[in-house]
Amino acid sequence: MTWAQKSAANLLPLSVERAQLAVALQEWLYTGDMYDLGTPIETCELCKHPDIRYQFKIINRHNGNEILVGSECINKFRISAIDELGNILGCDESRRRVNRDRRFLVNEARKRHLVNTLVALSAVEENFDINSFISYVLDRDAFTPNQLALLFWRLDQHEIEYSPRDFKLTIRRDREKNQLRQMEDWKLQKLWPSMSTSQHTWVRKHTNFEP
Repeated sequence: MTWAQKSAANLLPLSVERAQLAVALQEWLYTGDMYDLGTPIETCELCKHPDIRYQFKIINRHNGNEILVGSECINKFRISAIDELGNILGCDESRRRVNRDRRFLVNEARKRHLVNTLVALSAVEENFDINSFISYVLDRDAFTPNQLALLFWRLDQHEIEYSPRDFKLTIRRDREKNQLRQMEDWKLQKLWPSMSTSQHTWVRKHTNFEP
């Protein structure tokens, strides 16, 4: 059975239109309700694709039936989204909303994992001011180069597992750029996975560091 056949088998019984999938899909809307399950444990209720972590609710505008699907299905089947005022969006706007909402879920998951890592560090190091670091990252969504180098050093010292990609780096201000210019190569190497593509370019241009 193809993905289209699976989708028809799952969607048509819940729709007013019971014969044509393309017609039935026009009855469904993405409402903006979305969920992060924490791990990829669910199956898309439309196409039956496994290992879904981020679920998005679609609702039938005629009978109120609901199913939870992956973001790819909403885009693939061109299911319309509604905005905050309840207006039905066009295809391109709907795709942008779905992609934006998925990025939001991913970013929120990253922040939670990052905060949990900071809490773990504060549990083993009395002098670590967790509140100031958490407040800083929630306010700016990133750390300065010196802050990040210090955090990674402390996490390594206490053998606390972490993902450098959960941590973002900010170099918007001159003092932050100067921190990178003055930083030893081994520290730059540690920060490299946390940098964006544009930050990689900046480092290559303004320092002698080669990853």
